[in-house]
Amino acid sequence: MKKWFVVFFLFVITLFQSLQTVSAETVEWKERADLPEPRVGASSGVVDGKIYVIGGGTVKSGTYGNQTFVYDPKTNEWTKKADMPTERGGAATVTVDGKIYVMGGRSNDGVVKTVEVYDSKKDAWEKSDDLPFEKKVSPYRIYAEAIGKKIYVVAYENSRYATTYSYDLETKKWEKKQNLNYEVTGASTAVIDNKLYILGGTHYNPQRVYVYDPENDKWVEHGRGFTAGYYSALAYKGKILMTGGVSRIKVYDPKSQSVTAVTNPKALYRMAHSSAIIDDTLYVIGGREENSSFAGSFGDNANAKIKSVISISLKDLNIPVDSEETPGDKDKGSTTPSEGDSGDKDKGSTTPSEGDSGDKDKGSTTPSEGDSGDKDKGSTTPSEDNSIEDGDALLVVTMVNGLQKEYQLSMKEVNGFLKWYKQRDAGEGPGFYEIDEHDNNKGPFKSKKDYVVFKNILMYEVNKYK
Repeated sequence: MKKWFVVFFLFVITLFQSLQTVSAETVEWKERADLPEPRVGASSGVVDGKIYVIGGGTVKSGTYGNQTFVYDPKTNEWTKKADMPTERGGAATVTVDGKIYVMGGRSNDGVVKTVEVYDSKKDAWEKSDDLPFEKKVSPYRIYAEAIGKKIYVVAYENSRYATTYSYDLETKKWEKKQNLNYEVTGASTAVIDNKLYILGGTHYNPQRVYVYDPENDKWVEHGRGFTAGYYSALAYKGKILMTGGVSRIKVYDPKSQSVTAVTNPKALYRMAHSSAIIDDTLYVIGGREENSSFAGSFGDNANAKIKSVISISLKDLNIPVDSEETPGDKDKGSTTPSEGDSGDKDKGSTTPSEGDSGDKDKGSTTPSEGDSGDKDKGSTTPSEDNSIEDGDALLVVTMVNGLQKEYQLSMKEVNGFLKWYKQRDAGEGPGFYEIDEHDNNKGPFKSKKDYVVFKNILMYEVNKYK
């Protein structure tokens, strides 16, 4: 099959998927007061317009905290509250009636089933009934959302399917629900119109979106487009926002089952962060830089240099939203992924001979990190050119296996890539192209370079900044 046929086929798919790229006016991320301590995979929730960040991995490898911090956007100040009884990270978290439920996760003594509840009005913790799962569920494999007076918990506790339970807040009883026949690790969840959506993930078919209807106790596949591991999903006015590699916020429309990619100003790429929406402002908190692996002790510990909190106006980004706001948007906080046991499989840890080596050098958005693969692109095909030399651009390269690379480059560098691609397509030049990562997520290395293999490129997109 010729590569051009594949590109044409992909173009046809995008027509049905209704993918759009929205160009926002120039908006700046605002730096807010830093977290008191770096955190990764922390629990979070929003109560009365304030953001609570609880527990999470600390800077010491394999060690978790139990501190409760609250951020007031009006005063731009953090305050310490009562400590959570169990030190843990990567837990499922949900906020109901001013109370934050922290469920499962990994403690300093191993994986736990305990459920602890923080009452923000009393500044006190109490223990609730343990999770009902037969096995202890590893971090980044458990998710929770509230619908009405019930909490729904989804956990991938074996190799075949995810188990679903509901917890009645009035009767204090767990009830078994329909299983989800899908491997969900490192995914994110949100609630729209009293239905639970699970998006992304890091294994097998991470582009799938599934929705659970509690009225008929049924899971169904609900479109595609999100390929994100260790990110965060937020409900916002009838849509679902996926945050992570914050240069491209993704918006999922449950009604049209379509994905919109919203480009916004460059900021630190991060994963396993907390996020929240208050008064149409998106807050991204803590986490760690994106990398080619997020597993074991490497993923457990926070980056000592990343305590930053940033915010951006969603109105200024021109995000397409419904006219009516979905109840519960401001109480979501975020569903931060739980600890990474599987992220390295979806990051670009391959070598040049495998065709997608760039991701291990880049905290870029790959399908496991939040870009939706070939369905998210389509604005630029390999036949296009861009002769403008001035300015900067975001070059997005989609590989034939669905992986994506994102590079912040000058237009001169982008044009060098385009020239190489055309020459190689004509049978001339080397079989791979070297892309300098510059200072993007360089970490402890002096320099980083990606080697993109021609035969493994499906398409590319050039987004020039204003």
